[in-house]
Amino acid sequence: MSDGGDSVSSDDCIDDCLDACCCDCFWDNICFRILCALVIVALLATVVALLVLAFVPRRVGVSVEDAALSRLDLAVKNATAAALAYDISIAVAVHNENLFLPAEHTARLDADLIFDGARFARVGLATAGAVVRPRRRKVYHATAAADSASVALGSAGVSDFLKQSAAGLFQLEVKIVGEVMYRPHHKKHRLDAICRLELALSTATSPAMFKKVKCDVQKGH
Repeated sequence: MSDGGDSVSSDDCIDDCLDACCCDCFWDNICFRILCALVIVALLATVVALLVLAFVPRRVGVSVEDAALSRLDLAVKNATAAALAYDISIAVAVHNENLFLPAEHTARLDADLIFDGARFARVGLATAGAVVRPRRRKVYHATAAADSASVALGSAGVSDFLKQSAAGLFQLEVKIVGEVMYRPHHKKHRLDAICRLELALSTATSPAMFKKVKCDVQKGH
C-alpha cells in the first residue's frame, strides 16, 4: 500500500524489473545473436571434448598387484661372472581407461626381472590377441624359477646383492614390454613400463606383505 492509497502488486514490480533489464539487452537483436553464438560455442566445445574422451586413445596403465619372492641367492660368484638362484611369482595388471576402445595386445606381453640394472629372467604374461575391455583391467600371473641363471652383475652388483641379502630386503625392477592397439584404430603402440619393487623373502608359513605398486609407463611410439 502506497502513502497515497494506491496499491502496487508484486506482478507489476516484476514486470517493471523485466522491462528494465530485458528490453535494453535480451530482446535487442545484436545481444540476442551474441548470446546464441555463445551457447552454440559452448555446446560444440562440450561435444568435441566428449568425442576426444571417447575415441582418442589413452595409454593403458600397468601395476603390480602382487609379488612373492621365495628364493634369491647368489649361486655363482667370481671375478668374471655371477649367477642367481631364484623363485618368484608376480601378478601384473593392465588397466584400460578408455571409455569405448578395447586394448588389444598385438605382440606377446613380457616381464623382465632385473637386479641392479641386469636382467636375470624374462617371463611371458600374455599372448598376442589378448584383449582388455574398455574401463576394465586384466591381471596376468607368472612364475619364474632357476637354480643358476647367469647375470652380468659385476663386482659392484655382487657387493650390492650381498648387502641387500644381509638386510633381507631386495630391490628389484620388473620391466613390462609389449605392444597394444586400440580398436577400431590400427596404429600399434609400444608398451614399456618400469615397476620398482622391494621384496622380502616369503615362506609358506610366513608370507611377506606386499603393497600394490603403480608402474611408470613410458610414452608410447
